[in-house]
Amino acid sequence: MGRHLSFLCVALIIATRMCLAQESPSPVADAGTITDLEDAAWQAYKNKQPRSFRKLFYKTYYGVYANGIKTLDMEVADMEKTDIDSYSLADINVEFPNPSIAVITYKATQQGTSDGKDVSGTYYNESVWVKKGAKWLNTFHTEIKSK
Repeated sequence: MGRHLSFLCVALIIATRMCLAQESPSPVADAGTITDLEDAAWQAYKNKQPRSFRKLFYKTYYGVYANGIKTLDMEVADMEKTDIDSYSLADINVEFPNPSIAVITYKATQQGTSDGKDVSGTYYNESVWVKKGAKWLNTFHTEIKSK
């Protein structure tokens, strides 16, 4: 019995050291990949390319805005009523809570109109990208207009 207990203690110590020595898995994408995807979504929206835009989003996507919560279909419908003349993204930060989730935050400055109203200004944005199979897809986006 003493020999079994000694063996168990040694095995436990070795297993603990192996677990502590392991590094956490690295993300399967880097910040540049997520930033490029976010920019591609802006470009597709600006250029009114619904097919290209949809390919970047998960089917159960939601966007949260001052005027309400939107589904992907609602975002695409709004695309037709929106004219973005120019935009720029700055102060970009990308974090990976785990290897299959990326959270990007940034400041966007845009010039344009939506449904005939001026929507120019600076906005603070956040998107959540999730790895689905071999693709990163946007599942959530929110923006708040700067005061």
